[in-house]
Amino acid sequence: ADIVLTSSVIQGESLSGAVLGLGDVMYDFTVTTAAGESFTLSEALKGKKMALLNFFFTTCGPCANEFPYMQEAYTMYQEDVALIALDPLEQNEAVKAYQASMGLSFPMAACAPAWSQTFGITGYPTSVVVDQYGVICLIEVGGITSLRPFVSIFDHFTADDYEQKICYNGVSDVITVMKPTA
Repeated sequence: ADIVLTSSVIQGESLSGAVLGLGDVMYDFTVTTAAGESFTLSEALKGKKMALLNFFFTTCGPCANEFPYMQEAYTMYQEDVALIALDPLEQNEAVKAYQASMGLSFPMAACAPAWSQTFGITGYPTSVVVDQYGVICLIEVGGITSLRPFVSIFDHFTADDYEQKICYNGVSDVITVMKPTA
C-alpha cells in the first residue's frame, strides 16, 4: 500500500501563545518587513523548497558574525529558499538601519516578543528550518560562522530526493513524505 502524507503551514492560527518545536507543523504568519513589504510564510513557501526563520537582534555579536555567511548562502539558493530574519526585541526602524548597514538583501522584520517563547529560544541567533511541507525540521541555536553549514542545510532541504528527517535528542525519526504524482 502506498501512503501519501501531505501537509502545509496551518492557516488561521496565531503564533502568539503557541509552543512549537521539532516535528510540529508551522503556523502561517504575516509580518511587515523593515522595507515596508508584507511577508507571509505560506506565500513565501510557494515555489520554494524550504524556509529559514532566523531570530536575531541588532546588537547581537554572534548574529552579526553569522549574517555574511547567511547572505552568501541565500544568494546561492534564493530560487529554492525563503529566508526571513526576525527581531523580537526591536522595531522595524532599527531593523531597517541594521539591514542597510550589513548589506543584507533577504527580508528582515520586527516580530512579536512572544515569538521567542513560541520557539523556546534560549539564545541568539536561532535558526528554524521549515521544510516544503510546513514542518519544523531543524532548530539551530547559536551563530553559524562559515558558509559550509548553510550550504549543507540548504542542500539537504532543497534536494530533489528530500526525505523528511526530524531529530529528537539525537535519534532520527524518518518520516517519508511522498510527492503526489500528476
